[in-house]
Amino acid sequence: MAAFILIPPTIWAVSRGHETSNLSAPTNIWLGVIAAYAAFRFRELRLLIAISSSFLFLGVLEMGAQLFEANFKGASKEYTYIGDPPLGWIAEHPLVGYAFRGPARLWATATISDEVLYDSVFYSIDSLSRRRCEANLESPRHALFFGGSFAFGEGLSNPQTIACQFQSASDSIYQSYNYAMMGWGPGQAYNQLGVDELFSDIRQRSGVAIFSFIGDHIYRTTWNIGTAAEFPEFPFFRLSYSGDLDGPFKARDRWNLRFATGAYKFLRSFSPLFRLTIDPSIFRVDSDEEAVRTAARVLGAVRHRYRDRFDGEFLVLLWPRSRLSPDLEELFVQELTMLGVPVVSVPELPGEPTDAILHPMDHHPSTGEAAWVAKSLLKELH
Repeated sequence: MAAFILIPPTIWAVSRGHETSNLSAPTNIWLGVIAAYAAFRFRELRLLIAISSSFLFLGVLEMGAQLFEANFKGASKEYTYIGDPPLGWIAEHPLVGYAFRGPARLWATATISDEVLYDSVFYSIDSLSRRRCEANLESPRHALFFGGSFAFGEGLSNPQTIACQFQSASDSIYQSYNYAMMGWGPGQAYNQLGVDELFSDIRQRSGVAIFSFIGDHIYRTTWNIGTAAEFPEFPFFRLSYSGDLDGPFKARDRWNLRFATGAYKFLRSFSPLFRLTIDPSIFRVDSDEEAVRTAARVLGAVRHRYRDRFDGEFLVLLWPRSRLSPDLEELFVQELTMLGVPVVSVPELPGEPTDAILHPMDHHPSTGEAAWVAKSLLKELH
C-alpha cells in the first residue's frame, strides 16, 4: 500500500521536472518501516522482515550515495551564456535534437567548481543556427564544416574556429559555413543536408564539405540511453539484420527504447545510488564494431546527400586527438574507403601537449590546434 501511495507523486514530480533525489532514501526507509510493522501485525515474520531489512538497507545506501554526491563527487562542467537575445540559448529541435536559437550574439563561460575553463568567449549565431565567418562575396568556393564541439569551436571566438581559420588560411578562396554544434554527430549532418533552406544562401556551388570526426561520434550515431533521455529529438541510426542503414529514428519511435529511456530518466532523477553506480554505456544496443560500421555508413550517406546538392567533395577529417583505438580506427577507415569517402588524418600539433588544449581540465582544441588542423587540411586539398 505504501508503495502505491508514494510512487505516483514521485513519478509526477519527475514528469514536472522537480528534483526527487531527496525522496529516495526516506521512501525506502518508510517502506522498510511499513514492512516491519506488517511483520509483527500479521505474523508473517520471515518474508516481511526480509522485505523490511532490504528496504532499510537500500535506504541507508541511498543516504550514503546522497552524502557522497553532495560532498565528494567531482563537480560537472557548467555553462553560462549572456547576450542578445536574453533567453533560450539552446532549444529542442526536431531535426537535430537541439540547437542554438539564432540570430544571437552570445558570450560563453564554462566552469568546473571554482575553476574557469574559458570566460566570455564570443559566439555569433545566424538565423540558421550556424556560427558566422566573415563574409567574402569574392570567394569562388565554399567550405562546409560539420561535426560536434571540435568543429563548432567550443571555447573559441568565431574567428578562432577551424572553419574561419580555414577560410583565412586559404586567402578567402573558400567561404566557410559552420554547421557544427556541441554534442552533435553524423546524424545531424545527414539530416541537415536534407533541408534546402539550410543551404539556400550559399552562392558558391562548388567547394568541399568536411566532417570533423572524433571517437565519441560512433556513440552519438547509434542509440545511447543517456543522450536519448536528455534530448528526445536526437536522431539515431542502426544497421538492420540485412545490413541496410536504418534511420534516422528517435527513442520515442520504438516502444522498447521509449520504455527504457523513460525508466532510466526516472531512476536517474530519483536515486543517487543509481547515478553513482550505473554506467549508461551498459544500455547500448550495439557493439563498438557495429557502431563504427553504422557511423561509417551514415557518413557515406552524408557524402551522397552533399554531392547531390553541390559540385564538390565530402571528406572525413580525423582530428589529431580524441581518436578511436587503433583497431577500431583501422576498421572505420576501411569502411569509409569501401564507401568511397576520402579520409584525411592530421598529425598532432608540434610542441607541448598542453598547447593543443583549451585548459588542463578541458581538452577541447585551443586556437593554435584549430589553426594547425585548418592549415594541414588546406595542404591536403591542394
